[in-house]
Amino acid sequence: MLRFMRENTGSWIIKIILGLIVVVFIFLGMGSMGSKDRGQVAMVNDMPITMDEYRQSYQNTVEQIRNRFGGNVSEELLNMLNVRKQALDRLIEERLITDEAAKLDIQVSERELQHALVAIDTFKKDGVFDLATYRMVLSRNRLTPETFEAMQLENMRRSKVIDFVLKSVKVSDLEAGEWYRQNNSEVSVDYVKFDTASFSVEIDDAKVADYYEKNKNRYMSEPELTVQYLEYAFEDYKDQTEITKENIALYYNENQGKFTTPEQVEASHILIKVDAKADEAVVESARKEAEEIYNKAVAGGDFAELAKEFSQGPTKDKGGYLGKFARNTMVKPFADKAFSMKPGEISEPVKTRFGWHIIHVISRSDEDKKSLGEVSDEIKDILLNDESKNLAYTAAAHAFDAVIDGDTLEQAGLITTRKIQTAGPFTMKGPDKDLKDGRAFATTAFELPMNEISDVKEIGNAYYIIKPIEKVEPSVLPLEEVKDRVLASLESDLQKEAAEKAAQIFLEAVNDADNMAKIAEEKGFELKTTSLFKKDGNIKELGRQPEIAAAAFKLSEKKRLASEIVKSNDGYYVVYLKEKITPSDDVVNENLDSVKEQLLLDKKSEIYASWMEKLKKESVIEIEPGLIDS
Repeated sequence: MLRFMRENTGSWIIKIILGLIVVVFIFLGMGSMGSKDRGQVAMVNDMPITMDEYRQSYQNTVEQIRNRFGGNVSEELLNMLNVRKQALDRLIEERLITDEAAKLDIQVSERELQHALVAIDTFKKDGVFDLATYRMVLSRNRLTPETFEAMQLENMRRSKVIDFVLKSVKVSDLEAGEWYRQNNSEVSVDYVKFDTASFSVEIDDAKVADYYEKNKNRYMSEPELTVQYLEYAFEDYKDQTEITKENIALYYNENQGKFTTPEQVEASHILIKVDAKADEAVVESARKEAEEIYNKAVAGGDFAELAKEFSQGPTKDKGGYLGKFARNTMVKPFADKAFSMKPGEISEPVKTRFGWHIIHVISRSDEDKKSLGEVSDEIKDILLNDESKNLAYTAAAHAFDAVIDGDTLEQAGLITTRKIQTAGPFTMKGPDKDLKDGRAFATTAFELPMNEISDVKEIGNAYYIIKPIEKVEPSVLPLEEVKDRVLASLESDLQKEAAEKAAQIFLEAVNDADNMAKIAEEKGFELKTTSLFKKDGNIKELGRQPEIAAAAFKLSEKKRLASEIVKSNDGYYVVYLKEKITPSDDVVNENLDSVKEQLLLDKKSEIYASWMEKLKKESVIEIEPGLIDS
């Protein structure tokens, strides 16, 4: 469904920021949003959002994040991404868009719905919509066709609303051209760096004591926490799970790519580099050089030795060896040539954006698709893990429902045959107990209010419901315990002050930008020059330096010296513009279409966000206290 929504609704917003329309289901057996309401968590213009809907939205959001980052995600990452708020925002925005659909009298015909359903790949067999597969997939996700089709209908109505709101958004050629010039211009700078670590400072006990007194809040003991909790480990539910042959076959059919190794080529190459902006004369000169090397190779020369001698690519020291690769992992001209060759063949020079390549194909292997029988056990394990996880969540959710209904944590545990456990006191490093993700457990526990029971938390390979019962607040540690830390911090601060002062004095002395090198030499500072870099701040000689990039791109032919020192994470800089290159009109025009497309998406995203913010301000939205801020 998620892939269908991205590829077939025609709504850019689903491709870019939607998340905002709630996904009806993810094909992992997560359950239906159409289940019985279990309490209300929010109201949007008199339209309720139930706890069941919120849980489903939360699980869908977590699943999408897991797919994006791969495998399990930590509770720390979920907290950083504020997943609880994301999940509720989805539902609130869904309600607001539904409300707008009613006001605008947006309709979806039966024919439109039917066309959308038969286009979903998950429901196809041999490339054609199959009613039996449709019913099987829905049944596996605990949905009836009526429920699913009603949800899909509402999703399509909301998509139409978004398209209606954004249909007038445009990007002009002038706007796109200016954006491209700004973001693809390159500059290089002369600079003098004042490295904080290179400055010597004097420190005595009196300075240490004074620094400690002024910064006591930096030297606190760690807080400690004791909690009670219920644990629902996925492993504990495997013996309650039955995976049928039909389940395995369905998963195999839906995930063909996981069990297919594409056609591969094993090859080496010799690269003669050519800058993408080089003129025709330079390109032709490089081609002739590559042609001479090709002639040596086909005349019987050792390809690996020729690569070590002549190649200008990163595989030079390995005799140009690239290993095995699939077609889509190489740039198209290179891949097209390599996959047209036989083992043992050497190609004439091939041009790519990197330069001229001479390719030596060593071996080839055809596409290898594993049969259902070969991967049946592997799929069974995957489905077993998924289903046991779902059962663990169902049990944990049942316990949480009991808590909402007024039961204690211990009573909720009895209902779900789980014994209440205690951990602590522990710091943010985690409990001493045998918890695989102790630090993530601690991070989650410390965010909870005292004596309040959490909602269901996924940590590692288990779901938890946690209740903090005792907390020891941090206190100031005595100087003798933290003297080394105080000394290090004091030295660092004094070095920063000295470096900043020296940089400021140097800048004031360089009243004429042209005498910067002379003054640097007189003062004993080293003047260096960067290679060309773009606005993103990634500088070859210095790494990522957004502060230097920001200062450099403010400079011009009329004002080449930065009027202020640049503070970075590794010191202070005095910066002088060396060179600035702006893309030509021809280059701008070549990239105009792709830039306009990207800017259009960005602009629509901004307009959508503004429109949604306006809807929220004009609406009555009530959220159950503590739902997303606990």
